[in-house]
Amino acid sequence: MADKAEKAEAQMSMPPMLAYTLRAPIQPNSGTALVRVGQGSSGQSLTPNGAKDQSYWFVILDANKPASIVQQWVTQSNNAIPSGLDQYMSNPAYLFAVVTQVLSNGQVPQGPLYDYLAKHGAGRELQKLEQLSSYTDPPYGLVARVSYVLTGQGGPGGIAYEHGSFTEASVLELSLMPQMNGQPPYSICDSYTFVH
Repeated sequence: MADKAEKAEAQMSMPPMLAYTLRAPIQPNSGTALVRVGQGSSGQSLTPNGAKDQSYWFVILDANKPASIVQQWVTQSNNAIPSGLDQYMSNPAYLFAVVTQVLSNGQVPQGPLYDYLAKHGAGRELQKLEQLSSYTDPPYGLVARVSYVLTGQGGPGGIAYEHGSFTEASVLELSLMPQMNGQPPYSICDSYTFVH
């Protein structure tokens, strides 16, 4: 009984979190890449400038104001690392997201980009898409499109979360947690504990 009371007290003392949702569309004309911070009418949807199919959206968010885009890149290269990206990815003052938009099977990350994403937390979800992209046996085209999302905290040893799919839009639902005093900076949390 004491354990339940202690858990309830710990949950009550947790500061309110923000919903943090990322979506990578897989079908043409099904919307753009999206990051949504917050919930309900106060939530803010962030989308890429110059969104286009067959692209990657790299977006850097301020950990103190997570609905604020600090920098973004939209690129169709599946092997080049956007110029200037590393200054943000190596800094814990920022949150990052990589969100694809209607990516063909043959456009999954390769070479330097694959290695860079792996360095920043990409793992099994990206590996399964990589394995699918190497499918050269007939019938080629069985898997035409893929979707992928990666997000995490900048800096060394930051925790990252990912989701990939070859059947539907990738949707990643997490939360942004402030410090115990309820103040920023926010960090990413694999939880749905937030106040409406």
